[in-house]
Amino acid sequence: MGKLGRGSWIVGLTLLAAACAPAPKPIVVAPKPVAPPPVVPATPPMPLPPGGAAVTMKVPMIGADGVRVTPNRGLSREEYIWHLRSGLNVAALNCQGPVWGEIAQNYNRYLQVHKGRLAQSNKAVDSEYVKRYPGQNGLRVRDTKMTDLYNYFALPPVRAEFCDKSLAKSREIIALPSAALPEYSFGALADLDGVFINFFNAFEQYKIDIVEWNARYGPKPSPTPVATSATPATGD
Repeated sequence: MGKLGRGSWIVGLTLLAAACAPAPKPIVVAPKPVAPPPVVPATPPMPLPPGGAAVTMKVPMIGADGVRVTPNRGLSREEYIWHLRSGLNVAALNCQGPVWGEIAQNYNRYLQVHKGRLAQSNKAVDSEYVKRYPGQNGLRVRDTKMTDLYNYFALPPVRAEFCDKSLAKSREIIALPSAALPEYSFGALADLDGVFINFFNAFEQYKIDIVEWNARYGPKPSPTPVATSATPATGD
């Protein structure tokens, strides 16, 4: 075989070997990792007034002793008895249904058991108002304050808690001797009033919370465009 033929044969074998060799594996380039989107914290729900109260309602101020000035503060011994009677009266009228219906029955029983002591208290409070408001119609002032007191005890946002507390008091008071009524009325009235004080404190906290929520999550006001006055052209 000549040199030319031998060279062609070698080239042919080389090409055949190259054709039979396995194909090189493709180079796989790993994709660059994609950064996850930033986590946006969820907006907490907007604070709401406790008990579904109106956002514009006003609550009694806090006195110098750090306690709210409600209609049940600074009372005489006899007024404590009568204010408790007023609270239970409101409960007997407003707290109805299978759970609270017992209040009205207990209230009527309470009026019978302590009839004499309550009459004494009522007369004493009349005298106190006449002395407290000289030159005025003290009994008329008392009637006005009693109307305000009834409205106070009928505050809708605390109705359920007030009724629960009144039910317990109505059961206790019918088992008392009348001689114990003044001392009992002092503590029982404080318990009833505590329901309202807790609500007022919660409402004041709501006013703080809603200001903070609006500052962080509330809609931001659009910037007000600044009006510019045109400079009048001056002639030569």
